[in-house]
Amino acid sequence: MDISGMQINEVQSKLKEYYNVLKMARKPDWEEFSMTAKVALAVMFIVGFVGFVIYILMEILPGALK
Repeated sequence: MDISGMQINEVQSKLKEYYNVLKMARKPDWEEFSMTAKVALAVMFIVGFVGFVIYILMEILPGALK
């Protein structure tokens, strides 16, 4: 079997895996969706707050250390 034949088999195998995943997927109910959204929102706020604190420290500390 040549190289292109192996690549075609690999692509077919991957497509079959993707198809199987899509067959098992389901739409989340409202409770699951809202909980996921709340957690994602909380994490975004936490990451943003940490970034803001780091930004403030980087602005204040260089002037305070001189």
